[in-house]
Amino acid sequence: MKRIDWTRLTDDPNNPAAMAAVREYLLSARCVHTNLDLLAFIEARVAGKSVLDIGVAAHSARYIEQSEWRHGRIARRARRCVGVDLLEPLVKELNARGFTVVCADATSEADLGERFELVFIGDVLEHVNDTVRLLRFAVRHLAAGGRVLATTPNPFSRKFYRRFRRDGTAIVNLDHICWITPTQALEIARRAGVELAAYHLVKRYSPATLALKRLAWRFRPLEWSFPDFVYEFR
Repeated sequence: MKRIDWTRLTDDPNNPAAMAAVREYLLSARCVHTNLDLLAFIEARVAGKSVLDIGVAAHSARYIEQSEWRHGRIARRARRCVGVDLLEPLVKELNARGFTVVCADATSEADLGERFELVFIGDVLEHVNDTVRLLRFAVRHLAAGGRVLATTPNPFSRKFYRRFRRDGTAIVNLDHICWITPTQALEIARRAGVELAAYHLVKRYSPATLALKRLAWRFRPLEWSFPDFVYEFR
């Protein structure tokens, strides 16, 4: 479907016709994957490519030792992988361990001097002060035909509803400052001058569970079942 810019339709962000057009675009851009988990999806997308991985340190060195540490898995599957993080002590430790990581602010105007087939932003959008600058940094480092993949939590999922019901208020990662829902991803892309080409819902289901889920999705929004969004920008 053709890229949409709601400001070309109206100057009112609550205009019903513009909202309907955005809804139509987002539903056409939604891709559902039920045969693999999120990390496997990311590994498949980075395999054999040159990759810039933004936000690799995950706040603490303790994550580096875990088998599910994403940067380690990405670095093993990519043809070339360069990491970016703002935490200098962890960047030094990762380089000492044999990874290639640059200490840089990914919301700055910095240019690392290299272009990549894929830029991955793993659960960073919801942490930074300026999501538009982050996306511009990512796109700046794309090779021709490259894509940006950005993962971020889905606040409308069952996972977060259960937590909200249990705690009485939404207590989540204390470093989060926002949620990035599909309409917000579309607006961030517009302000950054790029396109939200697709967004992905990814979770592995067994055949029996999937059959039940498909029945439930007739009565409950499909996105309720997926705890993450994966946005794809170009």
